[in-house]
Amino acid sequence: RCAMNPLLPLDCQAAMPDRFGLVLAAAARTRALREGAAPRLGDASNSATETALAEIAAGAFAPAELSPFLPPSEPRRLAKPT
Repeated sequence: RCAMNPLLPLDCQAAMPDRFGLVLAAAARTRALREGAAPRLGDASNSATETALAEIAAGAFAPAELSPFLPPSEPRRLAKPT
């Protein structure tokens, strides 16, 4: 078995620059793949985690599908400004 491509996470960051959101999206997709979701890319021989990262890097998701994992466009305030 070969190791994961070390450049794959960098490719993912090009598609999804927020690292925290990338981790959340990859974890959610990995769970879905392990629960039986069909892979969006043709090669399903990799692990679920590697497949999830490859799908994100390849742009297999619409922006609306990734938006729950991205930070809001404007910062939220915890308290009302005085």
